[in-house]
Amino acid sequence: MIHVVSSLNRTEYSGYLRQLWQQRYDVFVEKMGWSLDCARGIERDQFDRPDTVYLLCIDDGGNLKGAMRLLPTVQPHLMSETFPQLCASGVPRSKTTWEVSRFYSLTGRHMMLERDRTVSELVCGLFEYGLLAGIDSVTCVASMVLFPTILKAGWNVTPLGLPSVSDGEVILAFKIDLCAADYVAVCETRNIEGSVLNTAPSRELELEMAV
Repeated sequence: MIHVVSSLNRTEYSGYLRQLWQQRYDVFVEKMGWSLDCARGIERDQFDRPDTVYLLCIDDGGNLKGAMRLLPTVQPHLMSETFPQLCASGVPRSKTTWEVSRFYSLTGRHMMLERDRTVSELVCGLFEYGLLAGIDSVTCVASMVLFPTILKAGWNVTPLGLPSVSDGEVILAFKIDLCAADYVAVCETRNIEGSVLNTAPSRELELEMAV
């Protein structure tokens, strides 16, 4: 199931957030070799802030299997501060556009993501949460290795500029529309039935994100 963690319930998930930052170090620094300015064993940066929203995939045994980070684009975020050169017409900024970053699955592999249950739940959870919280699009920077999988996932993807090289990897910025029709298509593509959210976002959370 996907658990939505925000400033409203962060204390309840403090242990999982510590695991999250440890897992991110293992995935992005140790396995993928990213050159990130972080303490050894912990990957946490300036974008892990009070207004950050996390989607955590936690299995029935209470194990954290993967996650993604959501940031409001009206505030400084990874694309605006680190990768603005990837956006030919400027970095998209809107109250209804949020950025996805640090998306990972402990069980997934680059070319097998479409068959990975954790990724499927996170992707469908992103759509479900976005539609409930009034988010109509998300932006992201990802490796070109993943782009074929992203394109055939059932959603509407718009590249924001030309690819570039970072840390020896070809990367691309793009925007994904979140709409009800695409949500249905993505769920069908990934064999997901019913809600994947542990609990629906509260009205207070929706109001918080609209500010």
